[in-house]
Amino acid sequence: MNTGSIFKKYWPHLAILVVFFIIAYLYFTPDFNGYDVRQHDIEQFSGMSNEIAMFREKYGEEPLWTNSMFGGMPAAQISVLHEGNIFQKGMIAFLNAVGVAPGIFLLHLIGFFLLGLCLRVRPWISAIGALAFAFASYEIVILQAGHNSKAIAVALMAPVVGAFILTYRNNWRWGLVLSALFMSFELAANHLQVTYYLGFLLLALGIYEIIRAFRQKNLGHFLKISVGLVLAYGLALVINYGNFSMTSDYARYTIRGENDVTITPSGDALAKSDGLSEDYITNWSYGIGESFTLISPYVKGSASVGIADSRFLESVENSDRTSEEMENALRAPFGMYWGEQPITSGPVYVGIVMFLLMILGLIYVPDRRKWALFTVGILALLLSWGHNFMGLTDFFIKHIPGYNKFRTVTIILVLIELIVPIIGILFLERLVANREAITQNKKPFFIAAASIFVLLVGMRVFGLGDGFSSARERQQVDNTAQMVMDQLYNMPPQQLLKQGIDINNQEQIAQIIQQQEEMARAQFSEFKKVRQEIFNSSVNRSLIFLVLGAGFLAIFFYTSLPSAVLMAGIAVLVMGDMIPVARNYLNSDENQKGEFKNWMEEDEKAYPFSPTTADRRILEMEMSDPRVKQAVEAGAKTGKQKAEQLGYSGIAKMRVIDDYRFSALNFATNYRVFTYNNPWGSSRASYFHKNLGGYHGAKLRNIQNIFDFHLSQSNNKVFDMLNVKYFIQGDQVRVNPTALGNAWFVQKLVPAKDGNAEIRGLGSEFEIENVGKGNLLVNGETVKQQLVYGSEDIRYLIPGQDTLKVQLQNGMQEGSQAFFVQDVNGNSGMVPAQTIASDTSASFSSMVSIRVKQTFEPAQEAIVPTSAVEKIGTKSFSGSGTIRMTSYKPNEIKYSIQCDSKQFAVFSEIYYPSGWKALVDDRETEIVKTDYLLRGLPVEAGTHEVVFRFDIPAYPTAKVMAIAGTILLILSIPVLLFWERKKKAE
Repeated sequence: MNTGSIFKKYWPHLAILVVFFIIAYLYFTPDFNGYDVRQHDIEQFSGMSNEIAMFREKYGEEPLWTNSMFGGMPAAQISVLHEGNIFQKGMIAFLNAVGVAPGIFLLHLIGFFLLGLCLRVRPWISAIGALAFAFASYEIVILQAGHNSKAIAVALMAPVVGAFILTYRNNWRWGLVLSALFMSFELAANHLQVTYYLGFLLLALGIYEIIRAFRQKNLGHFLKISVGLVLAYGLALVINYGNFSMTSDYARYTIRGENDVTITPSGDALAKSDGLSEDYITNWSYGIGESFTLISPYVKGSASVGIADSRFLESVENSDRTSEEMENALRAPFGMYWGEQPITSGPVYVGIVMFLLMILGLIYVPDRRKWALFTVGILALLLSWGHNFMGLTDFFIKHIPGYNKFRTVTIILVLIELIVPIIGILFLERLVANREAITQNKKPFFIAAASIFVLLVGMRVFGLGDGFSSARERQQVDNTAQMVMDQLYNMPPQQLLKQGIDINNQEQIAQIIQQQEEMARAQFSEFKKVRQEIFNSSVNRSLIFLVLGAGFLAIFFYTSLPSAVLMAGIAVLVMGDMIPVARNYLNSDENQKGEFKNWMEEDEKAYPFSPTTADRRILEMEMSDPRVKQAVEAGAKTGKQKAEQLGYSGIAKMRVIDDYRFSALNFATNYRVFTYNNPWGSSRASYFHKNLGGYHGAKLRNIQNIFDFHLSQSNNKVFDMLNVKYFIQGDQVRVNPTALGNAWFVQKLVPAKDGNAEIRGLGSEFEIENVGKGNLLVNGETVKQQLVYGSEDIRYLIPGQDTLKVQLQNGMQEGSQAFFVQDVNGNSGMVPAQTIASDTSASFSSMVSIRVKQTFEPAQEAIVPTSAVEKIGTKSFSGSGTIRMTSYKPNEIKYSIQCDSKQFAVFSEIYYPSGWKALVDDRETEIVKTDYLLRGLPVEAGTHEVVFRFDIPAYPTAKVMAIAGTILLILSIPVLLFWERKKKAE
């Protein structure tokens, strides 16, 4: 076949690819002019991965571990480059060449286009489905948020499904090769939750195929193809073994795995689970009424932002409201989203035009695969409801393997984003190919269009029964009086008097509360009117596009309108329907300063953080060590050279220099910081320091438990053992003088029988006793005397008075005693026993005696499993000797040890049983789990070098497997081409 005939045959495909690139350029124009999308999660990724990236640049290898977040964690779910995996590298290269945002968008377009071709749908019709898929609002929302791996995995679902269908229906040989190829890319995206949901769709299509094969008495062919698909997916798994094995191994030790602690901090029994809790899984659940966003985008508002930051501000300001109504609307403390999710960045909208085409596809398309697709779509919708449809969700959590490993059930709606345009383009193909047959049966078309029209009109007239507000908001307004009262009574009386408020004047207080309550209700009422207008306009736009779509199809039914005009018209309607919605969440609009709202300059994206005053203060204090100072100055020099290579100047140049300065500090030291500003929701501190906090959806279980039991209670002993040297709050930094450093010897081992004993042993044990005339309640039960640990709900009920909260203090010393008392003015609190003994005027009335039976002293004792004590052979040590860290890398830390007798050393590094090895004088020694989440080692007398080294054997193995699998896959293509050519020659 000559070049001319090839071009003649495939010019539509090339033209469509050109159109795709043009659309991507127009929509993402700033990306091609020195900007990048401002993505929150990518900014967080920069923080959590900075140590990894700097290590990679410095040493030319993968660390596989980082100490920049949560005290330390594997890099498996942060940043790992797998040598030999050309699919991962190819995807990275493509995104770097085109731009991340437009590149992911193009993956959606090209991926769905390939799906259409596998379905044997005309190229231009496939392109229409691709546009609907790529511009689905959720895909734009997650792109703007920075969920890049999720977006890539969703984009690659389409060609995987296409190859799957091709295998069973059209060309099983090429289907198998393409299945292996596309699944290799899908797994390389490394978003297992999306791939897991994709499995639902493939399973449903597979079940349909086995039923079809059974009816056609062709089970043998079906089994042959199915085995081939299993092998093809197995090959893709072999190529991506590194991603899969490291993620799978890591998951066992995270909050997605089994919990070794079976109690809550308050002492209640914790249900045994090998996955996430139901509450965590379903925290983000789509509301049942919220499902109508699929066909009308703003029926539950938009993103969880205030009206001033939303696209609806202009319409409110241009309305005919009075000044009072306008003020109430603009000052209302509510967001522009009123669904039941905690927060959201935008709705899931698949387009009313494409939805109409899908319904018509269910009616007119004879291919029964549509019912397998539709069934999965309905299942996905029901599962997205989460706790709003708990019967089904609970069944899947308990009985469907793997379902309890994933949170945010709303993600499953990506299946609907894929299914709707698939069935839609099948209808368009049927309409073009069998125009006469369909136009002779117009009645179902009119019934379907009218039914959707009636549904929308019903929504417009009757609403969704939510009063344009969420249950949480209604409760907030109803509780206004109590909130105002609490606020007033918690303020100092002197401060209130300065504002003209007498807290003892009940009439004045009642009047203030009434005024605030009336204002809150007035604001809420006006704000709901704004929301009603948004709801109505959303339904109106859906009605308009429905009428346009149905009307255009009707013209095609009744006239001889060419098919090309039909495809062009539908394409225009789909884009006109979906692009304006997508632009609400990612656009090229500018703010009042002339800056892009959704875009940032490339240098800021590459180096997003500047050190705060607190960061610089820590740097200065650490540079008091001449060795550290020398390293930081060398880092600054390297950073300056890097910035000059990049052509940066000004602030951009300074960010690069600071990055290298703090990286040099990081490699020259080994301390931790803890920031009080959103410690578990930000990785900013991780960019500059080794951070005890961080931002990640799959934290290690041990650090999560430590936070729940101790860090949230401000247990400073735990901060000390974790070597938290600095506490950061805003621009302020506080040195922790009792931080224990990198390692120390202890004098005593405390055996613990299980995880409960280990984690509770890090706190204090109190003996409380009721010594008053009221009732002492522990977790709601009346007690006279009980041992507690401080996290229980402890209250004291005095007849005729409010229940008093008894808050125990972590700082009390072992053996000390205090009393919970009430003074003559009715104020309650803790006072030392000495104060009670000297209270001759009886100014205090004792209610609860608190005696500290035991406290944790990490510098002197270590809590270890009972089995470890038995292996070590002794529980007592002198605690004398020296330990000094001599070298730091995230995956290798060296210590010099000298001691005159056998000792037990505690290292302030996170215990992780899979990968870390301890070498004492080059001899491997078992690491002892110590103080619940640290490492410990018994050390014999003498001078020793201890090396902790992180090594995952699966990592080099994965390289070999990836290369071998890739070679096999690539070779299969020319072999298949040769085989087909030979068959044609015969």
